[in-house]
Amino acid sequence: MVLTHKYKSLTILGSGLAASLLGFESHATAFDTCPSKAYLFQANPVKVYGVNLVTGSTSLLQGDTGLNANINGVGFDFDGRYIYGYDTTNKRIVRLGKDFQAEILNTSGLPTDHTFYVGDVYESVYYLYRKGKGLFTIDLTPLESDSSSVLTVNRVTTRAVVNLTDFAFHPSDGKLYGIDNNSGALYSFDASTGQETYIGDTGETGTFGAGYFDVDGYYYVSRNQDGQIYRIDLSPGNATNISNGIVPAVKFADGPNSNQNDGARCANAPVIDEDSNIDFGDAPTTYQTKLADNGPRHELDGSTWLGDSAPDGDQDGRANNLADDETGIDDENGVGFVTAIEPGLDSIVRVNASTSGYLSAWFDWNQDGDFADDGEQVFADQQLDAGNNDLIFTVDAAAFIGTTWSRFRFSQQTGLDYFGGSTSGEVEDHEVAVTGEGLSVRYYPSATDYATVAYEDNWPYTADYDMNDVVVSYRITEILRDDNVVKSKIEGHLGAVGASYHNGFAIRLKGLNRTDVDAATTRLIKNDVQAESSGLEAISNEAIFIISEDTSEYKLESCEFHRTLMSCAKEDVQLNFTLHVNIVDGTDTTSLMAMPYDPFIFATPGYYHGEGYFQPGRKWEVHLPNYEPTEQFDADMFSGLGRDVSNAATVPTSRQQKTYRGLY
Repeated sequence: MVLTHKYKSLTILGSGLAASLLGFESHATAFDTCPSKAYLFQANPVKVYGVNLVTGSTSLLQGDTGLNANINGVGFDFDGRYIYGYDTTNKRIVRLGKDFQAEILNTSGLPTDHTFYVGDVYESVYYLYRKGKGLFTIDLTPLESDSSSVLTVNRVTTRAVVNLTDFAFHPSDGKLYGIDNNSGALYSFDASTGQETYIGDTGETGTFGAGYFDVDGYYYVSRNQDGQIYRIDLSPGNATNISNGIVPAVKFADGPNSNQNDGARCANAPVIDEDSNIDFGDAPTTYQTKLADNGPRHELDGSTWLGDSAPDGDQDGRANNLADDETGIDDENGVGFVTAIEPGLDSIVRVNASTSGYLSAWFDWNQDGDFADDGEQVFADQQLDAGNNDLIFTVDAAAFIGTTWSRFRFSQQTGLDYFGGSTSGEVEDHEVAVTGEGLSVRYYPSATDYATVAYEDNWPYTADYDMNDVVVSYRITEILRDDNVVKSKIEGHLGAVGASYHNGFAIRLKGLNRTDVDAATTRLIKNDVQAESSGLEAISNEAIFIISEDTSEYKLESCEFHRTLMSCAKEDVQLNFTLHVNIVDGTDTTSLMAMPYDPFIFATPGYYHGEGYFQPGRKWEVHLPNYEPTEQFDADMFSGLGRDVSNAATVPTSRQQKTYRGLY
């Protein structure tokens, strides 16, 4: 319903103040209850949104308040159950009820030389603040008997030095709280004097245009620039930290951004309704499961969930004292572990999704009660299709044997952490067992260092042995069961490309056949994206993996070469790779060559690669010293060219592909 205001007005101006007398035929209708939802006022003309602070979801409640104006400085009056605000366009006070139609109020003494953007209501008094102008109050009790009463505006103090864009009353201590936008400092304000008190640094800056409290004393602020909602623990139970200035603003959810933003909420209400439509986790409390710990939660959107049925709503994380699948609907059935979970090895998990969306997942590998350690996130925004999705992940090589916890979050949002709110989807926490008797790990050159190989691509000629045509750094992790290699992980990056010729880079695991490789789980990841192929060369009987068919692809247009010239030396690495080689169960790997295996370069097929041959492709290779070529190499093609003196029939392997001086 849109109210049409017909009124007569008498305005008396003087000393920068105004008195407006207005007569109405209709008035706003009070809210029925103290609602848990927060209200966000945005834009000009103003639009009113409902905000779920727990998840960050928003919905438009009113697109037409009956005013062609912006309303700011809003606050909820718990006693009268109205929202009060300041009309910044026409410089007047308004109130809104449950239909969000603006009713203009009569006032006396309201300044006309400036506007207000900061306000809140407490015990039937409306407080307004403007930096450099002061703190003002308006007693609202006359409206209880006569909605046309003239409300008197009083200035409490002229002191107003903190740069605020909103503040809010704490439901317990009766003080106002707000964040200085420039410094991120949190202040409290004495409502009777306006005196500010510095509390501490929140660690966040920006225009915090909307601020709200909940009944437990948590302070929520919404930043205009990005819509992010932060929470500050100002609850009575956190008094020690507050007195010591420890008041960090913790990201709580993602909301809407706006350049004109203000918020109001009934601070005496909990943030979750009794008929909650929010899904929480149920791992032990150390995993940040509870809302008080900013635990993971998803607003049920009716279409995005894990398993064969939509989850039911929870009041809070159950922290495994009464698991979620033991109350209401058994909705913890969307994740199934297909294979054993063993340190250093790959495992398969089957995730059933109701629709397409994004999955993120974590495992507590070191069993320390959290998901915060490096390597504990195994999926980040993994895109799922509707139905079953079989996903491969690598168990941390240092994972402890025993029982631990995992967390899976499925949503239409990306960038979720193991905590915090989401506007859609579901969270499932699962207890898992890590097994692995007889497993051991070995590294080359070490668990943290890299070995570097540098190649010259001019062979069999020796014109420019600068050894920078292809430079690669890599390391290897082997997982062994009873001294037999069951998996090898090779990770590295392309360090430089100083060649005019086109060269590929590959790694041979001599002693291992292509059929010994588990093709279903072996995979190659380039720049954090899984490649369509693992790189296992189909034309070879040996296990040879093509990491890059053409390293020249990673040269930037602005540079003739990649990371070899001073002018381009500060280029970022363009190729990072991780190769997971899983070996078929039961394969005897005693004949597998020792690390560092056999990394080599080859001529990219279809390109010229030097005098004496046109496009040699895979028939041309350069290996490390004393490593013989692969089965794809053609020795006859190079016989008599350049400085080559190798002869497979008469020269030992140690002299193959060398000049008479031993250059390679």
